[in-house]
Amino acid sequence: MKAFTVMIKEIIDNLRDRQTVFYALLFGPVLLPLLIGGSIVASLKQLSIDFDVVTTVAVENRSSAPQLMEFLYSNNVDVVDAPDNPEQAVRRGDVDVVLKVMPAFGDNLRAGQPAPLTLFVNEADKESGKQARKIRALLSVYERTLNNLRMQHRGMDPNIFNTLDITQQDVSQDGAGGQLLASLLPFLLIVSMVMGGFYLAIDTTAGERERQSLEPLLTLPLRRRDLVLGKFGATFCFVLLSGLLTAISVFLLFKLFPTDLLGSNMRFDGITITKAFLLASPLLVFISAVLIAVSAFTRSTKEAQTYLGLLMVIPMAPFFALQFITIRNAVYSMPFPMLSQYQLLERVVLGDAIPALFIVLSVVGTLASAGLLLWLAFGLYSKDRILM
Repeated sequence: MKAFTVMIKEIIDNLRDRQTVFYALLFGPVLLPLLIGGSIVASLKQLSIDFDVVTTVAVENRSSAPQLMEFLYSNNVDVVDAPDNPEQAVRRGDVDVVLKVMPAFGDNLRAGQPAPLTLFVNEADKESGKQARKIRALLSVYERTLNNLRMQHRGMDPNIFNTLDITQQDVSQDGAGGQLLASLLPFLLIVSMVMGGFYLAIDTTAGERERQSLEPLLTLPLRRRDLVLGKFGATFCFVLLSGLLTAISVFLLFKLFPTDLLGSNMRFDGITITKAFLLASPLLVFISAVLIAVSAFTRSTKEAQTYLGLLMVIPMAPFFALQFITIRNAVYSMPFPMLSQYQLLERVVLGDAIPALFIVLSVVGTLASAGLLLWLAFGLYSKDRILM
């Protein structure tokens, strides 16, 4: 009961702090998903090429390649006349790309020589680069078609140079882009949880020490253990609230940017988000314990911000590490907090089955680590050093 009273007192005090409320209720849950999640989703969408969408390309001297123009038109590309200065037009962004048919195109084609084309593109412009990739892909198809016709005209089998028939089958559900999107959910949840309790944990220990309000609090008929549990409970509430709001923000984010536009079979519906949050829920206890233990160890607000700022790297590390190295989902990785949650949440988003043993090991390992950190915080609060 005394711990609950301390918790309510800390919550009320920190609700008056605009910085705490901003990071717990606005930055982590709302702005972070929009800034990071929105940019990643938009970037993946930008990189994908939809050949079914009708696009327009400016062509100079198109009368010299009528068959090529017909081929482009049959592949959802409308051809228009190019501007007078194609290089400047592409650089200024007046048009995305310009395809220039060189004067020798027709003669070289009839003579069986390489037919020259020039594609003006601005690689610094994402739309221009995307349009250029689509045109080059179509030109490659047209080139292979002409090569086959040339060999058939000379009585040669086009398959004579196809010595290997290689088929690559991607057994993943969504490829590299899908893997990045799948790891986005645990990244946003975990980082926002840390930010949600960051400033409250600093204020409840280092902040009170600097304001000299911690010593009168310790003189009350209150066990140090109850004091720690009260501060832990207040931090837990802010971490929980931040995590819930982030889950809602991610759900709404993928309503605005549906994954089917990216050719993905992943799900970010309410059921998936709920399962992911439940699997990540042991981190609520672990993160709260980390914040309280580190804050109790530090002697000033500035020092606490420095240490906790460095600890912000920990929830980000699995996200970036898993983009470059492959850590298999195995029994040995499940007891590690944060890493196991990243792996489990990725599997939820990708729709993979999760063995019950993995969930048990993740929960036990995370809660055991949280217990050790709370035990450390109890020890720090039981010493007079807490006032120094």
